[in-house]
Amino acid sequence: MKEEEEDDAEIQESDKMLHEEPFDLDELLPVIGEFGRYQKLLLWLICLPACIPCGFCAFNQLFMTDVPEEYWCRVPDLQNYTAEERKAYSIPLVVHDGVESYSKCSRYAVDWKEILNYSDDLDGPLAPNSSWPTEPCLDGWEYNTTVVQSSIVIDFNLVCDYDIYPTLGLVALNTGGPVGVYLFGLLNDRLGRRISYFSCLATLLIGSFITAASSSFWMWAFSRVIVGLTIPAVYQIPFIIALELVGPNYRSFVTVMTCTFYTFGIMMLAGVTYLIRDWVQLTLYTSVPFLLYFLYLLVMPESPRWLLMKGKLEQALLILEKMANVNGKQLPDSFRRRLQQRVLAEKSRTTKRTEPTIGAFDLCKTPNMRLKTILITLNWFAN
Repeated sequence: MKEEEEDDAEIQESDKMLHEEPFDLDELLPVIGEFGRYQKLLLWLICLPACIPCGFCAFNQLFMTDVPEEYWCRVPDLQNYTAEERKAYSIPLVVHDGVESYSKCSRYAVDWKEILNYSDDLDGPLAPNSSWPTEPCLDGWEYNTTVVQSSIVIDFNLVCDYDIYPTLGLVALNTGGPVGVYLFGLLNDRLGRRISYFSCLATLLIGSFITAASSSFWMWAFSRVIVGLTIPAVYQIPFIIALELVGPNYRSFVTVMTCTFYTFGIMMLAGVTYLIRDWVQLTLYTSVPFLLYFLYLLVMPESPRWLLMKGKLEQALLILEKMANVNGKQLPDSFRRRLQQRVLAEKSRTTKRTEPTIGAFDLCKTPNMRLKTILITLNWFAN
C-alpha cells in the first residue's frame, strides 16, 4: 500500500509539473544577459542583414516597370530613316495641356511604299499631311532609351491601351502579401522560426528567378505573386527571432535597428538600380546574392521562447546554456534543475501532449484582441 501511495504521489507530482505555466524567459534574460555578446552577434551578423532582401525584392519592381519619357508608333517601312525623321513623317502632332508633341498612340494610316515611291519620283523630302487618316500602333512602339534603357514596359509594350498593366503588377505583388503573412505565420508558430524563415527565403528566390526568366507579362505577374507571398514575412521573421532573444529593455532598440536596416537595404537598392539598367540583370543582382543566406542554417538558432512553448525543453536548454556561456554568465542551477525535471516528467508521461489549436479566429475572440486586430489592419492599409 505504501509503495502504491508513493507511486501515486510521483505521478501527481509529474502531472503537476507538466501542467505548470511555461517558463518565462523575461525573468531569466536579465540573469544570463538581456543584450550580451550572444545577442549582439546574432543581431548584427544574422538578424539585421536578414531584413535586407525584403526591401530589395519588393521595390526592385518599381524600376522594372519604368516607362520611357518618349515613345511612338513603329512603322516598319521607315526603318531606314533616323528616329527623328520617322517621327516627323509618320506620327501626327497632338496638343496636350497646351503643348504640341508627337502622338504616342497613333500613326498615319497610309501606304508608305506608295508614298516613298512617289517621293522618289519627285526627288524631294517626304512631306506628311495632317489630313491623312490615323490608326493605332499596329506594329508596336519605338522607345527613347536614353534614360530608361530596359524595362518590362519596353519588352512587353505596356503603353497606351496597356498602360494599366504595370499597376496590375503591383496589385499582384500586394495580393500575395496578406496570404503569405498568414501562411508563413502559421509555419512560424507550428514548425519554428528557422524553418519558416528559410522556407520564406526559398520562395522569394524562386519567385525572383521566375521573374528574370519571364517571356510575357502574365508570366511576370505570376512571379510577382510568388514574391509577394514573402513580403513582408521575410522581414518579420528575423525581427521576431531577434526580439525573442533580447530582454524587455532592449526590444525598442531592436525594433528601431530592424527598421533602419530595412531602410538601408532600400537605399542600397537605389545604387544598384543606378548601375544596373537592364531589368533582367537587376532582378538577378537583387536576388542571387541572397543564396548566401542559406549559410545561416549553420549558425542561426531556433528561438528558445518557441522551443519552451512547444515543450522542446532539451533543445531550449542547450541554446540557453550557450547564450549564458557566450555572455560570460551562468545559467541558474534552479532554472536548470526545474527544466531538467520538466524534461524527465515529459519523457515519463504516458499520454500524448495536447497543444491548443490556434487559428485566425483567435484574433477576434476577445474585445482586446478584436480592437488590436482592427487597429493593426487599419494601420497596415494607411501606411
